[in-house]
Amino acid sequence: MKRRNRILLAGGAAVLVLALAAFATLASGVLVRPTAESLAALTAIPSYDVLDFQAAREQEILADYEAAPGTPQAPYVVVDPYGMNPCSALAIFEVGGSPTDVAVTVEGDGPATTFTYKVPSTGARQEVPLLYLYAGRTNHVLLAFGDGTSKRLDVATEPLPVDFQVYALVASEPDRMEPGLTLCTACFDDSYTALIDADANVRGYLSHTKMAHGTPVISLRNGHLLATGDEYRQIPYNMTSLWEFDWLGKVFREYEIPNGIHHSLVELPDGNFLAASNAKDLFASGTREDVAVVVDRTTGAVAKEYDFRKILDDARDPYNHFNPGILNATNVDWMHMNSVLYDAEHDWLIVSSPIQSQVVAIDAETGAIQWILGPHDGYTGSSARLAPYLLDPVGSGFAWSWGQHGIDLLPDQDGDPDTMDLLMLDNGQARSFTEAGAVPAAQNHSRGVQYRIRLSTHTVEQVWEYGADRGSECYATFLGDADFLPTTGNRLIDFGGQLRVDGKPVDEIIQGVLGTVETRSRIVEVDASGRVVFEVSVQGNAYSTTAETYQAERVAVPAVLASEAPLGTQHGVRLGTASTIPATQAVKAPGIFAGGIAAAFSTLVLEHGRLVVDGSLTWKGRTFLLGRAYLVLRSGKDTFVYPCNSGLNGRFFSSIDTTAVPSGEYQVSVIGAVREGNDAAHGPLHQGFAKTEYKLVVP
Repeated sequence: MKRRNRILLAGGAAVLVLALAAFATLASGVLVRPTAESLAALTAIPSYDVLDFQAAREQEILADYEAAPGTPQAPYVVVDPYGMNPCSALAIFEVGGSPTDVAVTVEGDGPATTFTYKVPSTGARQEVPLLYLYAGRTNHVLLAFGDGTSKRLDVATEPLPVDFQVYALVASEPDRMEPGLTLCTACFDDSYTALIDADANVRGYLSHTKMAHGTPVISLRNGHLLATGDEYRQIPYNMTSLWEFDWLGKVFREYEIPNGIHHSLVELPDGNFLAASNAKDLFASGTREDVAVVVDRTTGAVAKEYDFRKILDDARDPYNHFNPGILNATNVDWMHMNSVLYDAEHDWLIVSSPIQSQVVAIDAETGAIQWILGPHDGYTGSSARLAPYLLDPVGSGFAWSWGQHGIDLLPDQDGDPDTMDLLMLDNGQARSFTEAGAVPAAQNHSRGVQYRIRLSTHTVEQVWEYGADRGSECYATFLGDADFLPTTGNRLIDFGGQLRVDGKPVDEIIQGVLGTVETRSRIVEVDASGRVVFEVSVQGNAYSTTAETYQAERVAVPAVLASEAPLGTQHGVRLGTASTIPATQAVKAPGIFAGGIAAAFSTLVLEHGRLVVDGSLTWKGRTFLLGRAYLVLRSGKDTFVYPCNSGLNGRFFSSIDTTAVPSGEYQVSVIGAVREGNDAAHGPLHQGFAKTEYKLVVP
């Protein structure tokens, strides 16, 4: 018996020794630590920088051109020179006599769709942008030179991508329309931002579907455009960069904004930018989309922040359809700031919160509330302090706006300095502060509505509307805007996010964002009497069910294009401070690859000392609503773990400062966890650690 006990004890000790050895092996990381051989088999993460790429592309074009220089009668033509707008081209030729401007006429299918503009002289070598080309056909373009001669060019373009949204023309009266093209900005990265003409034909689009989404594309006073770039802070539209570019697709400046930019963007009178944003540390703040920022045009730095948690009441909780239904969420969207504009006459910021159904004016210097336009429900408890700022409705036919988008401050409408007029899209979401009173989607409507505020009496009246009579046909749960068109006095209304199941309206915003519910839009231009002069139904097709239009703007064709530096002489400039996430000590990298987690990347690139990541998690091939990821960089001797920003459906994002990483080669792996259901703190949790096919090489 004693001998047997000794054997058992010896056996138990052996098992313990083996267990301790196994534990020590796992703890050492030897099972997952890369070797020279395993690193050699991995793919090095490529370097990519849009500014460097475009500079190199210009040198390629110049090299091709110099091998066979063009003449006015035989120009060198390159279609889509920057790989950004397939409905554009660049014609280059040597000027024989004195340099002059060139008049360009792009022939359309009729007078309303034919566009003419001048291109300033660029010297002995003339570079002429050819814009507003049709997709998928041979375009006819006439160049008229200063000596009285001309040249007719035939420029062929590629067809639209198969998943491109369909613009179906419903009505068009060009003689009654505001001149120009309609710029339709997409929201999600499986739709395209496009220019359409009076026939609803596409005359330009951005093939890069991560840029210029979910935030307006604005025209700057210098002739350039400004929109969000292509690096996410959080899906589906919080971006950390702004691009200043033109319709050829050349990016002149990239502004890095660590707070992120979303929904709204304005060029201020002093040239700086005003934008809807977030707290700089978005996830530590516990809330999102509730900060406005001023970005210094010269440096790219965030010069001023307006934190609306300190101005409004983030505890006010109206019923709404923006709520993703995630229980115990670590980050709450209580405001969803979707418009911020500047009123120079009063030095006010005017901000829209669709979740709160509030349009709020604050003093730009002090942040003090001036007035609140919105329904009077729910101003009790902690919100009672806001009640004195509410505008009182007056006049007949008045109705409040609910879940509004696209606030437009109109030029003086009545010659009275005591009034100001606002135009907006009243989405009409729920039309109730409580769920019990909510109007179902099939019985709801959206409308463009114009309110007139009388400042001295603190009152508001409704002076114009369009859309209510069309009922649920135009109902858009979310997205959209309404613009006053200055030449004609017409209004352009974008019913931007029409959610449909079997053709019937629903309010499933999150399912629309995730692409599991069809999203349509409808763009309507009406005159002051409400007569439709232009209407387009925007639909998906067999390859995509997303056809949202975040905003629609009528943009004029410039008489003269902005004067630009010749190819090869102006490298794009990066300003501001890039967002980066430091390594964490709170999470240790596991010692074994296991758990059924897998990671895929849509973006994994090095950009001037940063590793930029956009990836997605699955568990045993399945996608889950909730997830969290950590990126692991492991060499033969060092291990670094970086937290990632989390998105829905397994999406994750990170930006890592590689200059802080010692030189060497690093295996890239991902610690991941997904949770079943919609409770961020409870429910079955699936975890794992997965090696990817990539390595990071730090020189």
